[in-house]
Amino acid sequence: MEIGCGTGHSLQYIGERGASELWGIDITREQINKAELHLKTCNLTAKLICSSMEEECGLPEDYFDFVYSVYGIGWTTDLEGTFRRIASYLKKGGVFIFSWSHPIHKCVAAEDDMLVFKKCYFDESWYSVSVGEGVLSLSDRKLSTYINALARAGFIIEQLIEESDEDILKSKDNSFAKKASMLPVTFVIKAVKK
Repeated sequence: MEIGCGTGHSLQYIGERGASELWGIDITREQINKAELHLKTCNLTAKLICSSMEEECGLPEDYFDFVYSVYGIGWTTDLEGTFRRIASYLKKGGVFIFSWSHPIHKCVAAEDDMLVFKKCYFDESWYSVSVGEGVLSLSDRKLSTYINALARAGFIIEQLIEESDEDILKSKDNSFAKKASMLPVTFVIKAVKK
């Protein structure tokens, strides 16, 4: 089950590796339509639901072995509620894996040959982001905010990975690549439902 399934490429990846069922949710009908079309061209089917991750959307409880999100969770406006909802979808011992932009990365800018703090790491205030024709609210949460919210939702953290992708490190954008070589660009958390 994928939270924020977008165009369906991640579902394709999982489907081609033998998943018995594919499920996904996304907040926009446009993305759901793209995912349906993409998966159809790959001879895969999925149960796709148009809903926000924060809301009850008819997904079965205690059903899934795996729930994952590739750069989707950070968009939630209710982190703890979203994690509780995800925990309800998983069987006991089920695995939740998600990625997001590393919070320290947004705080630092590369200037000349130095990294300079441009934003306070502890500032989790909300701000607006233009996406397509709409405007969304976003908060740059601390890593501890994610971990503590997972614990309160009944998860045990099994692994935390902080990385900068090899392609980013080889990027032609020298300032971004330099920053990525010194600070993680992303983090991935693997958690298990108690």
